[in-house]
Amino acid sequence: MLRIPNKEIKREFQSLTAYYFHTDESSVAMLLEDLLQGNLEKFALRYQTILEDTASYYDLVNENSYQAHWPAVRTLRLGMLMPLENSYKIISNREKGQGRFDICLENKKQDKPSFLFELKYTKDDSVNLKKLAKQGYEQILAKQYDQGLHHAMRIGLAHRGKQVELYTDL
Repeated sequence: MLRIPNKEIKREFQSLTAYYFHTDESSVAMLLEDLLQGNLEKFALRYQTILEDTASYYDLVNENSYQAHWPAVRTLRLGMLMPLENSYKIISNREKGQGRFDICLENKKQDKPSFLFELKYTKDDSVNLKKLAKQGYEQILAKQYDQGLHHAMRIGLAHRGKQVELYTDL
């Protein structure tokens, strides 16, 4: 679980994350607002725009390209979620159900949905990203990553370089 010890460090971490992604904090805020409002098509478009505008293609080739510097990249990516810290536990790469999920935003209050993300990567241009995203979604169901979560939104996100597709049951 990602935790920031005090407000000053939290604010600095958010600014550093925005700086790393060469984006402003309002872009991240709009991305998160779309997620929380269930506007997942807009969320996917904003997410792809952030990747297109900020990330190096070489960091996005596939999940193995992260191996050397994955902890730092993952921490900075999770930093995009830090504004949600008051309402959500931000959990990454944890065992739950029958496997290990990629990212979980677990609601702290039962009046809000939780979010489970399963990330998929491919370099192959012949792979249908929508189908790959659906595989991520189906993995969440098959492995029961949503076990014990109240009103979980299950989201498969497929990546090929800077291209992104999202699949959910909504």
